[in-house]
Amino acid sequence: MVSAIPQERLAEIVREARSQSGVPAVAAGLLVGERVELAADGPVEVETPFRIASISKWFTASLAALTLDLEAPLGAGASAGRFLSHTADLLPGSPKLLPEPCRGLWSYSNAGYWLVGEAIDAAAHVSFSDAMQERLLEPLGLERTTFEDPPGAALGHIQDGETGHRPAGSVEYPVARRPSGGLWSTVGDLLRFATHQFGGPGPLSDTQLRAVHEPRAQALGGSYCLGCWSRELAGRRLCLDHEGSVAGYQSLLLLVPEEKTALAVLTNSWRGSGLIRRVVHELGLVPASPERPDDGQVEPGRYALGDSAAVVAERGGRWRVAESETDPLTRSRIERPEYAVDSIGGGVYGFAGGLLMSHRLDFPRQGIARVGWTALPAVDS
Repeated sequence: MVSAIPQERLAEIVREARSQSGVPAVAAGLLVGERVELAADGPVEVETPFRIASISKWFTASLAALTLDLEAPLGAGASAGRFLSHTADLLPGSPKLLPEPCRGLWSYSNAGYWLVGEAIDAAAHVSFSDAMQERLLEPLGLERTTFEDPPGAALGHIQDGETGHRPAGSVEYPVARRPSGGLWSTVGDLLRFATHQFGGPGPLSDTQLRAVHEPRAQALGGSYCLGCWSRELAGRRLCLDHEGSVAGYQSLLLLVPEEKTALAVLTNSWRGSGLIRRVVHELGLVPASPERPDDGQVEPGRYALGDSAAVVAERGGRWRVAESETDPLTRSRIERPEYAVDSIGGGVYGFAGGLLMSHRLDFPRQGIARVGWTALPAVDS
C-alpha cells in the first residue's frame, strides 16, 4: 500500500524526477484515503491547469454512462460501449474501418469517442461540452476543469533535438475532437474526480461506475474498460489508469480503488512520460511480476498505419523499437529515440519494465504489432 507521505517528500520526488528528465514543469497530486498531498516544480503552481489529453476519455466515458444506453447501437452500427472500449475496428483518427488484417483486435481509436460525443449531443439536447459541464464537472465541483483555454495555463513543449524542448505555441483544439482529449485540468480536480470514481459523492450511481470500470477487452497485459485501463500492480492490487499525450503535454491519472489511493501527474512536455515513470516507481505503483513465462514471439520488421510507424529490430542481443507519429494538433512529427524492450510475460514486451501502459507492445496476430496502443500492420521497408 502507498502510505501517506509528507508533502515535502512528494515535492522531493517530483523535483528529482524533473531534474533527471529535463521536463520544463510538472504538478503532481497524491490521494491516500482522505489525505491529499500536492507538489509542483518549474514555473507552475499546484493549481496551474495543464492539458490532460486522453485522460479526457475517462470523463467522456463517465458522461456517456450518465447519458446513453451503453449497449444500444449508435448510428455507425456499434454500441457506445464498443466505441469507448476501442473495439469497434475504427482507424485511430477517422471513423473508417481498420484494414482487414487489424480487424477484430483491440486498437486505440479517438474516432470512436467523437461518435459517442455526437450521440451525447443528441441525447442531452445540448452540446457535448455543455453536457459535460452541467452533468459531470459542476456536480463534482471541478471548477478548474474546462474545454476552454484557461488563464495561467502551463505552456506545452515539444522536442527539439534528442534532449531539448521548444514551446509548442498556441494550438486550437477542434470542438469535434473534444470527447477524445480536449480537457484542461489541475491535479486537485483530478483527485476530486478520482474520489467520485471510488464511489464518493457525485452524479454517477454505483451501477454506472461499475459499467465504466468493467473490463471490455484484453490487450498489452491489461484490460481496457471504458476510458481507463484495468491492470494488476505488485501485491495483487487492482489499478485503474489512463495516460494522455497531445500538443506538448503528457499526463497520468492512476487509481488503486481498494486502497482509495490516486496519483495525478501533469507535465508540459512530450518527454513527460519519463518523469511520470520515475514518480510511479518511487511511489511503488509498479506492475505485478508475470506469473507465467513468455509465450510470445517477436516479429521484427517495419509496421505502419496512417501517421504512425514503428521499426522492431534486434541489436546487441535485445529487441529495440523506434517509433514515429504526427501530433494531431501541432502537426509536428514526433521521432522517439530507439529504445530496448524486454519480455514482461504473456507475449508482452515493455520499455523500462512496462511501468506505463504506453510503454508496452505485443504481436497479437501474425503480421500485426500493437505499438503505442494501435494495431499496426507489417509493411515493406
